[in-house]
Amino acid sequence: MAKRLFRLVLVLLAGVLSFGVLANLWVWSAGWGRIHDQPEEAPPGSVLVLLGTNEFLPDHRTPSQTYRARIEAAARLCAGGRIRLVVASGTADQAVYMARHLVEAGVRTPIIEDPYGWRTLDSVVRARAQFPGAHVVFVSQGWHDVRALWIANRVGLAATAYAADFGQGWRAWWSAGRDVLAKPKALLDWWGGQPLATPMPADQGNVPHR
Repeated sequence: MAKRLFRLVLVLLAGVLSFGVLANLWVWSAGWGRIHDQPEEAPPGSVLVLLGTNEFLPDHRTPSQTYRARIEAAARLCAGGRIRLVVASGTADQAVYMARHLVEAGVRTPIIEDPYGWRTLDSVVRARAQFPGAHVVFVSQGWHDVRALWIANRVGLAATAYAADFGQGWRAWWSAGRDVLAKPKALLDWWGGQPLATPMPADQGNVPHR
């Protein structure tokens, strides 16, 4: 009995591991040939969606190692002259601070705050609802961009991405490692019909940055 139980546990673990590996490969494949190396590669008239993250760790003093790189990447992309609108998508605080720091970084492209992009799924679905027919360029670290692109494929959103610098230190690696688990979860959320994280309709709630 013990041997059978042990074998069953091994089979279950192998199944979970296999699913995780295959899910990561599938999600990563969404980024093949769709992540721009240069700002000039973005289609003219694109909408830039900056995916949210916190500037600091919970101690409110230690930089997250991913936030500033995303701001700088978005500023470079806007400087390429191909972006007509920027959407800072995250929680209410993230949207406000990202928009503010984009302006401080020299971005003069019109900026919209999306305070209801609480998860990547929400940010992508809301971009599809708010800007139907537009080409969207997601900006985040590459390991995050591919997940946004995978979701964009599911909702029929024309999208590419521009990768921010990976970041320095173990915290950047920690963020990338967590996304290894987020990729299988993205599949499960989609297959399970996971609703958006907020009650706000996807086509409402965005506000111009002032």
